[in-house]
Amino acid sequence: MEGIYTKKMVCPVCKQDVDVPRLKHGAYTIISRDSDLHPWVSGVNPTYYLGVICPNCGYAALESHFEELKPDELKKLLPLLAKKRLTGTKSITVERTWDDALFILLSVYEQYEVRGSDPYNLGYIAQNIAWLYREKKDNENEQTWLQKSVDYYLQAYETSADLPSTLGEAGLGYLIADIYSRLGQYRDALQWASRVVQMPKNRKKVLFDQLSRELWQNLRENYKSGSNEEVNWNTTIRSEIQSFFQSEGLLTSTFDKLIKNIGLWASGENLQYLDHLKKEDVEAIASFEWFDQLKDVSKGHKLEGDAFLIKLLPMGTEEPTVYLLPDAMPDSSAIVFTNKEPATGMNSSVRVLWHGYGFLKGTIQTLYIVEVRK
Repeated sequence: MEGIYTKKMVCPVCKQDVDVPRLKHGAYTIISRDSDLHPWVSGVNPTYYLGVICPNCGYAALESHFEELKPDELKKLLPLLAKKRLTGTKSITVERTWDDALFILLSVYEQYEVRGSDPYNLGYIAQNIAWLYREKKDNENEQTWLQKSVDYYLQAYETSADLPSTLGEAGLGYLIADIYSRLGQYRDALQWASRVVQMPKNRKKVLFDQLSRELWQNLRENYKSGSNEEVNWNTTIRSEIQSFFQSEGLLTSTFDKLIKNIGLWASGENLQYLDHLKKEDVEAIASFEWFDQLKDVSKGHKLEGDAFLIKLLPMGTEEPTVYLLPDAMPDSSAIVFTNKEPATGMNSSVRVLWHGYGFLKGTIQTLYIVEVRK
């Protein structure tokens, strides 16, 4: 088929070669996008080619992750794949149909759930399945899969999942707001749109700032309970935060910093955590002390790790490398920014340079900047 070529990949389960169809540049043209970024195209539908399924054993995954399978995930998958082999595998041609696309994405979703995959990926697959049903004007199934999508997106946001750099925290927040709106859950939609709108501009892409403002304005105008409830809701949150600040003897300037740097909705959502902290810890959170400390320590150094933080910090060439939110401590000398309590002691190679509380990826966390000496 014109616009498609194949690339050989190796199935990580049965080790057989799989011919994976990929789209050539210009295979489709985007005519328009829905508010949740679903593309309407002329040409080959890109949603049809997101997933890959092995014709030999039935293993399925997103094309970008097809060859990535951890040993513990394989162990979880084997019983399911054994059942699928008994019933036979579906033959999929290079030129895929709507039915082929649905079968593959349903297979990917099922297997990712069994594997315990990242909640963002499960939300993303569910959203694309919903899009397939939208293209068939099957509203009932679209709504079912949008609900699954937003449930997993919420998990991804709450667990600070590693998000695509093109999306980021604000982009995911916007998608949650838009999906809630499509599900008719307008209050939740309004709260999430408001959250993104109130994020500091250096934490969101212009696209999602604009889309969130448009969605927020539209929801305010059409929200069934009227704009008075939205105003009262904002006023209630602000009053609760101000009452807390007054009871703790915190300055109005600290309150203003908190709202400016974190946003009204996020501040209210995290009020229960602020209530257990010392006055100086709240002041540090409001002023984003952790970020100032990290900028000072990392200035001029090489950076590795969290893509979102790398974009916010100036990149240098000096050693040691600064690792940002790594899964584990590096084996070589380094400076590490982490939200995991480091093992320190007389015989430890780790020395804490700074630690305190900070707002990061939607929640208040204990953060550390440490030096690893090897």
